This record gives sequence, structure tokens and C-alpha cells, in this order.
Amino acid sequence: MNSLKVLYAAKIIDLAQLQQTLLLIQCFKAHQVNTDVILSGNSLSNPMSKQIIAEIEALKVGSCLVRHKSNRFTKTFRQKVSDIFTHRAYFKVANYDLVITDNESIVAWSAKLSGIPVLALGHHVAINHHQLPFEGANLTRIWQQWLVPADYRVGFHWIPFAKNILPPIVPSYHTTCIKNKVVVYLPSEKLEAIQVLLASFPNTEFYCFHPAAEVKSVGNIHYRPDDHEQLLHDMKSCKGVIAHAQFEVINAALNMGKSLLIKPLEQELTQVIDASLLIKLGWAKQMHYLNANAVEDFLDTVPKKSVDFSADPCALVEWIKAEQWHDVTALHDFAWNSLKVG
Repeated sequence: MNSLKVLYAAKIIDLAQLQQTLLLIQCFKAHQVNTDVILSGNSLSNPMSKQIIAEIEALKVGSCLVRHKSNRFTKTFRQKVSDIFTHRAYFKVANYDLVITDNESIVAWSAKLSGIPVLALGHHVAINHHQLPFEGANLTRIWQQWLVPADYRVGFHWIPFAKNILPPIVPSYHTTCIKNKVVVYLPSEKLEAIQVLLASFPNTEFYCFHPAAEVKSVGNIHYRPDDHEQLLHDMKSCKGVIAHAQFEVINAALNMGKSLLIKPLEQELTQVIDASLLIKLGWAKQMHYLNANAVEDFLDTVPKKSVDFSADPCALVEWIKAEQWHDVTALHDFAWNSLKVG
């Protein structure tokens, strides 16, 4: 049997998603799957992203194309159609057996129109799933599915609400717990407002990550710039995390067994859905504004048991390599039976 040839295309939103891509490409390498990679996103030029991209390129599983600007919805219809036909011309000679898309719509449409099977993979698949336990925004989610056409879909989320939903792919972490240390990551809030909120709790050491921050300490508040690696480093030793409901940050906190206080961005449907599910599961507390009472209540919270999402992502690659993409039952059962809580 000829070796499977795959195109993996991802629109990268943050560093955690890029690390997930690296884990999967490493598994494709280990299973000798010929894999070309297309990465797009506005954050791919930062130093940490470049380092991970270099690791992907070093695997030499196939070609690696990096676009530092994602295909924006604001492109004109004519530009989008042009992009699709450019990819189609390439697909005619590339002979892909499967195109995997992590929210990369242009590549998905190009493959679909070229008659190549498309597998949509990622958190967005779960969020837009019709069986997701969330009421409302159905038209929005149907529209999002149309934007990324696919023959097969596999989503990542915290509970197995459908057969094609798997646990998130998260690295394993070695952690400790400093009882008065809390990490704060609220990049969409004003830094001054965060400082006013945290200053009310002088007995807690807050490590506050923010795009507008410089490295300095003011009393019990230790400011850090928006650095994903340093954020994870401080999360490993903290008691709890105060953050927006960003999926990848929440995954890391749950995997580490940290208490969570979330402030979802109300204009971000994905965060509203994820926050709703976290509250139903009892895995987090929530505040709708910068609320000192909510923070006080959170600081008295006992740390949660960890949820080990660090199962071997190679099981997914083995399923892809088997080419039985219509049947995800065995993969689903294996992934969820491997999950450890506590």
C-alpha cells in the first residue's frame, strides 16, 4: 500500500495551538506519514512561534509554508475565489490523499472543490457541533461550519458529548503549588483596572501577564509582558489562575490542577460557550466584570484535581493513517478511557 500523503493546514491563533500542531506533526513523522504543512496567522513572526516553526521544519516530514497573515474574512469575494483556485491548481499535482484543516477555510474549500477528502480538526469543530450542550447561536454555528467545509470532522473538548469529540491535546506538566501565588492573564482588560482590583488583596502574590506590561513589581503585583512560555512557567507553581475563557489557557490550567476564575469576553461566542460548560462541570468560578467579591471567593477555593488531557496524540495519527475516517468510535473510546482525573 502506498504511503499516505497529507496536507495539514492550520490558522494559528495562539502559541498553544502551534504547540499542538508540533505534537501532531511529530506523530506523523513517527508513523512515516508524508505531511506538508501550511501555517497562517498574525502571531507567527514572534520569537517563540519562530522557534516552534523551526522544530516543525526540522522534522522534514514534507514542505512547510508559513503565511504571517491569515486569510481574513475581510478579503473581497474575488480575492478569496482567486486564493481557492490558486490552491486547486497546486492540489492537482500534489496528489494528496487527505487535507486536514484546523480552521483554515481557504485550504478546506480548495480541497473540497478538487475532490480531495477533507478532515476538519480542532476546538472549532466541537464549538460548532449540533450536539454541544449549549442553547443558542445556532445560525452562527451553522455558518461557521459552512465556512470550513469537510467530509469528516473531529473536535476537541472537555466532555464526550458526541462520538467525534476527543479530549484536547495538551502537553504534560510537572507542577508544584505556592499557596499564595496566583497567575492573572486578562489581556483584554485595562492594566490600570486590573491593578486596582488586585491591590485589594495584599496577602496574595499576583503574577500579572499583559500586552501593555513591563517587567516590574508594585507591592504584591508582579507584572510580566505577554509571554506564553513564561505564563506556563508561572502557572506550574501557582495555586490558581484568573483568565479569560481562552481554550488553550484553560486546558493547561486544568491539566495542572489549578483553581480557575474566568471572565469570558461576552463578544466572543467561543468563550461564552466554554465558560458555560466549565461552570456546569464545576471546574471554574466566573465573574462578568472585575469583581473584588468574586476574587475574594476564588482565593478561598481549594485547588481542583487535575484533568490529565496529555494522552498520546499519536492515537489520532494512527486513526488517520488507517484511512477509516468514517468510523471514529474506537478512537473516541480509547481517548476517553485513557483520561485521568485526580
